[in-house]
Amino acid sequence: MSQPALDPSMFGGQPGTPPVPMVVCWDDLDPSTYAHQLTELTDWISWLRATYRIPATVLPPCWFTHPGLREDIGHLWTGWLLTRHPDAGVGMIGLDWDQRREAAISRLREATAITGCTATRHQAEPEPPPAMSASAEQLWQNHLDTQTRQRVHAVARQAAVDQAVAILQAAELRHELAPAVLAAVADDPANAGDDDRARVAERLRQLADDAVERAAQSALDAVRTVLDAHQHSAREGLVAEARDDLAHLFATATPTDQAPAGSDELAQRWLDALEKLLPAVIAADRAAAAANARTAAVDQRVARRRRSDIDDLLP
Repeated sequence: MSQPALDPSMFGGQPGTPPVPMVVCWDDLDPSTYAHQLTELTDWISWLRATYRIPATVLPPCWFTHPGLREDIGHLWTGWLLTRHPDAGVGMIGLDWDQRREAAISRLREATAITGCTATRHQAEPEPPPAMSASAEQLWQNHLDTQTRQRVHAVARQAAVDQAVAILQAAELRHELAPAVLAAVADDPANAGDDDRARVAERLRQLADDAVERAAQSALDAVRTVLDAHQHSAREGLVAEARDDLAHLFATATPTDQAPAGSDELAQRWLDALEKLLPAVIAADRAAAAANARTAAVDQRVARRRRSDIDDLLP
């Protein structure tokens, strides 16, 4: 029986070793693969029923319509396939699967009882309840907003501290700065006089004062950079969310639908989010500035070539 598998040769295994069976992600399969995998699993379940006398109270005929039953029996199938793999060895893997089979049968019996299905009766899966109530969803969003603000501000504060510390520490290295300053202010550093020493000391104090101002400005710039990056990321998220919602709405439209219900509202939400991310006016200004810069660069290269040609003609 075939199944989605992991090729061991990709991770240093022997090329001739059969692929290792992997758990089936049913929701991710395309139609053809889904039908194939379900058929393979159905064939194996026929063997399982006959071998272990599995009754319909454990696995009803309609098991494939119940995602929970399909997942659980699919895991058991994967485990069985692993016991047959050449890399399984000769250890206790078969007995281990037997123990897990008993646990899986108990879970399946309980899950089947919940479905209400029997050998002759099928109960459709109920509509799934909403993931969250309106109040819980609002509480969830408020929590995320609060945590996001706190964490972004924490990152911004740390960035500001790092920038300020780096600048202040550089100004503290007077034993390294003093020789450079002395070489700059003294005509003869090896025979520096009192005036030279005084100028060096004054320059070091000035560098320290400047460091305070630069550290303050750098810290402010660091905070602004982090906050701007977060704001841009948040706006990109809003554009992506609106785009996905609009695309999914279009995907649910029937061929006869001209405009699905709600498409105008979602389209406007996407347009608004896009305009906040990058206003059209700013995009146009940037394009014009870039074109102007390219033209200016070309003109400068042409002018340099012309000057070079003229210089060649001069004696």
